[in-house]
Amino acid sequence: MNKERREQLRQLEHDMKTHLGVVTMGLQALEGVREDAKEFSEMSQTIEEEGVKPLKRIVAEIVAIALNESE
Repeated sequence: MNKERREQLRQLEHDMKTHLGVVTMGLQALEGVREDAKEFSEMSQTIEEEGVKPLKRIVAEIVAIALNESE
């Protein structure tokens, strides 16, 4: 694996940990707003936008790197 790929993977690892933290903390925070439907909905949307969607993008990038490496 070349230096550029290793650096790209390191950055993706960092980004993944960041967005997993968003999801983890968001899920914990949802417990506290369970009774407030509006707040629950807003927080759920934030978790989706700032945690889940970026994680999906990161996983797709990792898969693309893996597929390129296998060629």
